[in-house]
Amino acid sequence: AEEVGKTVWFAAPSLTEAGRLAYHGPEVGPTAVPTFECVGLYWKIAGGGPDDTCNVRYRAKGQSDWHQAMALWFDPYDHQGSEENSLQYRGSIVGLKPGTTYEVELALEKTGTKRTFDFATQNDQFKIARTVALPVTQPEETLVIKQGGSEKDGYVLYTPAKGAKAVWDAQGKLRAHISIEADYVIVRGLTLKNAAVNGIELGDVNHIVVEQCDISGWGRVLEDGWGANLDAAVSSSSNKLKDVVVQDCYIHHPRSDSNSWMEKRAKGSFHPEGPQGIVFRKGQGGYIICRNRIDSDMDHMYNDSMGETANFGFAGFPNRDSDIYDNYVSHCWDDGLEIEGANMNVRVWGNYITITYGAIGAASTSLGPVYYFRNVYAASRKSIDTDDNGYRGHYLFKLGSEPKAAAFSQGRKYFIHNTTLQPPIDGQPDKPYGAQSGMALTSPTKRELNIVSRNNIIHLRRDKDAVVNDPQKSPTNDFDYDMYNGVLRGADGIEAHGIVAIPRYEQAPDGRLWLAPGSPGFDAALRIPNFNDDFTGNGPDMGAIETQSKQPKPATWPETFPSIAPTYDPAAPPTPAEAPAPVPTPAGD
Repeated sequence: AEEVGKTVWFAAPSLTEAGRLAYHGPEVGPTAVPTFECVGLYWKIAGGGPDDTCNVRYRAKGQSDWHQAMALWFDPYDHQGSEENSLQYRGSIVGLKPGTTYEVELALEKTGTKRTFDFATQNDQFKIARTVALPVTQPEETLVIKQGGSEKDGYVLYTPAKGAKAVWDAQGKLRAHISIEADYVIVRGLTLKNAAVNGIELGDVNHIVVEQCDISGWGRVLEDGWGANLDAAVSSSSNKLKDVVVQDCYIHHPRSDSNSWMEKRAKGSFHPEGPQGIVFRKGQGGYIICRNRIDSDMDHMYNDSMGETANFGFAGFPNRDSDIYDNYVSHCWDDGLEIEGANMNVRVWGNYITITYGAIGAASTSLGPVYYFRNVYAASRKSIDTDDNGYRGHYLFKLGSEPKAAAFSQGRKYFIHNTTLQPPIDGQPDKPYGAQSGMALTSPTKRELNIVSRNNIIHLRRDKDAVVNDPQKSPTNDFDYDMYNGVLRGADGIEAHGIVAIPRYEQAPDGRLWLAPGSPGFDAALRIPNFNDDFTGNGPDMGAIETQSKQPKPATWPETFPSIAPTYDPAAPPTPAEAPAPVPTPAGD
């Protein structure tokens, strides 16, 4: 310590290229960590390294045909604090069926080393050990659940009696409606209103399911009139929390309100603080958050819909082996989804996000890989004001760690088949208010490594907005094969195969927007095994929605997508000769 602050001189230093790190220890794995519809794969093999690709094939047990998946990513870093994941092959298979046994083959391309093994996805039909009938009105005290099930016997289900409707109103008198302190517990079918702090609290537990619940009215209002930060409908601060399912819930209208980036808190910060839908602090992951609707109104805004605070490290939210999909998210003054931390075999897909400052916070991924695919972002807002500035939100993906946290930006990130829309402001059909940036590092000093983007439609409101903003121009980042308008700020050669165009849509029978035949991007996407296998026509389409898709629209999504406004620049409107061609309003919208 006494040397700190002194100057040290080195005589005649020299540098020798050591090559990229490879693993030379004993074999570890391979192992599989499945969810309902995906699996995370892990393998450390002597001689494994970034120059030897690990290919993946899979098939349902008993079937003859193999299917190709995306190759595993080799993590070439020596992670101080997560050594077990250094120099490891990792990756995911998506689009699997629940409760199904699969066979998977991992094969190194250069050495020919292979491993074949079985795994079974989780069953989404839960085994019930016994059922506890809950009262139809709120008990006088918080219901503390201390009796749960087991892996052998199954779950204990807490639900209203058959045919009964339970509406619990805590009237702001109870900290929470329910506190769960036992493993293998399901809470189903409750309407929960007006908890003082959090709706449902989870302790040091695992294998918890919260489903088909309607939760509203929670959260503290502080002296400055804004909400206490991170009060949530479903909340935990346990560092032992793991294996949690939150599905088919309606989470809405907290009691409190978050400030926007335009509104200063009493302590001097402009950063949004306030209620959230789901907060799991310090947990271990294994989360499945699906088919939920998380919304509100302009007077009861969220900070983020879900996340935590420890974003720069080897944990964070949702940490690892987690799926977040088919959710509807709106009314956030910061990120619609905040997916930051380890992000090791985390999959985020099929989410519809609107009326938020930014769509997805992805500002740190320390381990990865994390997969963001087939998400749709609609309206982006900066504040409650209705002037041009109030309707000027920000990013599709927020990226970047400051130099002091650079070790937590090394994990692989995939951005595949996502779409930004440009819905018009009500009453001003020529003014769009969708994303104002695509994949954006949000300051000149930030860095983010190992980004791969493919087949995204990044339709920005102005042609001078940044599709990619990568001020460090990292050679590890690979932005390509996207369709976009706007400018590129990154290393030379990015988007070498990109398409500079505005999409033309038609309305699908179920209300979604997909590319009209003949539109730029139609049948023009890069083929990516396991991520666009089910394309129609002559090739996959760019963006989140495949034209004539046979995949059903998630039940949480809007009945009809918004119409699309042309690009617009209030500071420097284009001359008629430069104006982009207007995009037709879909029939029936």
